[in-house]
Amino acid sequence: MRTALMISVLAASTTLSARAADWLYLTVPGDTLIGIGQTYLHNPRHWPKIQAVNKVDIPKHLPVNSRLKIPVELLKVTPAPVDVLSVNGNVRFKRVDAAFQPLKAGEILTGGEIVLTGPASSVSYRFADNTRLTQQASSKLSFGRLAGYGKTGMVSTELSLDSGRLEARAGKQLSPAGGFLVRTPVSVAGLRGTDFRLQVADDGNSMRNEVTAGAVAVTAQGTEVRVEAGFGTYTEQGKPPAPPVRLLAKPDLSALPDRIMRLPASLAWPADGAARGWRVQLSGEVDFQNVMRDERVASPEVQWHEDLADGDYFLRVRAIDALGLEGFNADHAFRLDTRPLPPLPLKPALGESLGGAEVELAWSPAEGARGYLLQLAPTPEFGQGLIDQRLPISSTIRVSLPSGEWHWRIASLDQQGQPRAFSPHRAFRVQPPPRLPPQVRIEGMYLIANWTGDAAAYRLELSRDERFGNALSSRNITGLEARLPLPAPGKYWLRVIGLNSENQAGDPGPAAVVEVQLPFTPWWLLPSWMFAP
Repeated sequence: MRTALMISVLAASTTLSARAADWLYLTVPGDTLIGIGQTYLHNPRHWPKIQAVNKVDIPKHLPVNSRLKIPVELLKVTPAPVDVLSVNGNVRFKRVDAAFQPLKAGEILTGGEIVLTGPASSVSYRFADNTRLTQQASSKLSFGRLAGYGKTGMVSTELSLDSGRLEARAGKQLSPAGGFLVRTPVSVAGLRGTDFRLQVADDGNSMRNEVTAGAVAVTAQGTEVRVEAGFGTYTEQGKPPAPPVRLLAKPDLSALPDRIMRLPASLAWPADGAARGWRVQLSGEVDFQNVMRDERVASPEVQWHEDLADGDYFLRVRAIDALGLEGFNADHAFRLDTRPLPPLPLKPALGESLGGAEVELAWSPAEGARGYLLQLAPTPEFGQGLIDQRLPISSTIRVSLPSGEWHWRIASLDQQGQPRAFSPHRAFRVQPPPRLPPQVRIEGMYLIANWTGDAAAYRLELSRDERFGNALSSRNITGLEARLPLPAPGKYWLRVIGLNSENQAGDPGPAAVVEVQLPFTPWWLLPSWMFAP
């Protein structure tokens, strides 16, 4: 059987001595019991009951600055609607006997509604007592009694949280009827100056409560635990609240940048040895009324991608301890200034070896770019040997490069012609063919070929066709010299093709013309009797 858990926020000031069910009214000049009855009572004719409780002799003459006790049950009860301030993501709600529909900012809730937030979604409310509450992602919240007591300023609010998280800054709760109650198995009543967070597990069998201002009394299984500001408690179903533990200090965000010019936006902060994770929130508003991102991360870093528009943002981070209690907030303001984004390099492919000295670079155009800045260098640091070239709006360029390893990157130019963030750099290798044909000589029964180059290996091709439509011989060679058996008399073409470390062939170099003439007769054409013993 589920046991209810009560969390009461403690007042900092001493309450006035009065019966729990009496509201205290301070008289002003001209007050009469009849006039007070017309202003504050649900039935103005019940003013004699006030006279009896306070033993007033003359109903039409009340001393100024005297206190009258008025039973709460005599007071007017008026609606205390809730304003929906902001909605982020997928949030649905339903009224009594109605179907679920999207919830929008500006909606007025009067009691009886159920609100569901999806993943990465949130909704913020303002209550009649000026309490601000944010319902976080994946939560189910039901609105019960939302009542005010006429012009007394007292507001009574009852909510039910089945699962999920709430974060609230409670407004002033006036005694004796004002109160803020959340059930689930958790009940919360807040007073002015009390900031607290409440999290109920998906199965409803545990809760976590953190207090950052004010004080809260948590009651379960007949045991009350007072939780002061800076502490939190954890409660499991069927058990009394755990003793309060100190909340973890706010993370140090001082080293984070104030301006981010590259996506994905990566932010990291120093680790805390006591932390088991971190809650990270992102908002476009300093008060985090509208939470755009809300996630728990295991390491002290977070990354957001291209779906985040340029603009001013506020980051909020808090450490999470071994009990799952979330510590103090650390906030950091920054500006995301990444547009236009860098183009996406298309070719050469990463690590590709190119057989020719002329290289074609291609990229996908970037939206909003007014041109591009292209950089090429023999090292990934883009230092010595840097080639820096501004380009108009285009998506390809051909450049001639010497052989070797090259790195390239490209940035968009904004409307002022200033380069923005560079794309990730890509490496490729230029492996042009030999510039000169191989040198060929005949030594005895062999063709000896020599050439120059810096490829990992080479392929030699011998053909009777200068277009090499049908090669007579093809072999792979390491080094810069090869010995081939002497072919039959005739005219031949011999060429060299560079190979990379993956055995990929580049463009062929110029061919050498070889003429084999008589009287040199290849041994395989001699009659067999010449080799008889």
